[in-house]
Amino acid sequence: MSGVILAVLDRPAVARHVLMAAACLAELTSSGRINVLAIRTPPASTILPSEEVLTSEHEQRIRDEENRRTNRLKQIFETWAPSAKLKTEWADSEGLAHELMAEWGRRADFIVLKRPLDHELDQERRAIHAALFDTDRPVLLVPPEDLKVPFGRRIAVAWRDDGRTIKAVLAGLRCAAKADEIHVLARTRDPAQPPRLPDILAEHDIAATLHVLPITRQAFGETLLKTAHQVRADMLVMGAYAHSPLRGLILGGVTRYMMEHADLPVLMRH
Repeated sequence: MSGVILAVLDRPAVARHVLMAAACLAELTSSGRINVLAIRTPPASTILPSEEVLTSEHEQRIRDEENRRTNRLKQIFETWAPSAKLKTEWADSEGLAHELMAEWGRRADFIVLKRPLDHELDQERRAIHAALFDTDRPVLLVPPEDLKVPFGRRIAVAWRDDGRTIKAVLAGLRCAAKADEIHVLARTRDPAQPPRLPDILAEHDIAATLHVLPITRQAFGETLLKTAHQVRADMLVMGAYAHSPLRGLILGGVTRYMMEHADLPVLMRH
């Protein structure tokens, strides 16, 4: 059965990067379909209870701005030229971003969207959190900088022995068939018991190189990203973490760091 990838577009400046990443991921995972979704913000959701009343003029202005943005995204989609083997379909819908993301994301095998930008809009932030924590799907975050394609030839895996990382690795293994190198980046906690290559890789006949990352005063996310660059990785696979009960509001430190700083594609799964 052919896989389905959901590519979510919001800002025209990085829309082509997201489409290119979705096509590359489709090739890596032998997926045959990419659904492309643009979400239009409902005017009422832009007004806080303490702010002014939503007048008809203000509502129309918001709708006009959203229509112009969505039309630009559709133009980018229509001029995009993926492989003829890929089936693509465009959709745009007005609604709350996190609700539409959850609805569409659960029907896909993978979700592709841009990494958050500085001063992210509330709707976009909620969409990213819904993708990571409400869909139970792997999410590929695309850097806003120049995207180097194809990627997935040198994959780095941020390893910790828990369920979220294992789910992320299982998703990442679907990309591993065309990889030239797999690098496992593991943090050492007890020098007397250094980490070793995870059994899940050997059980899937995946050869990998282990890199043990020491604990330093440097933020671990920074160390992880620096090491990924040192091994010349073009893609990072890792678990996504958030602290309960404010899930989606307080991210784990490494997850937050990657969402703010990663300059290569990052495949995350909660």
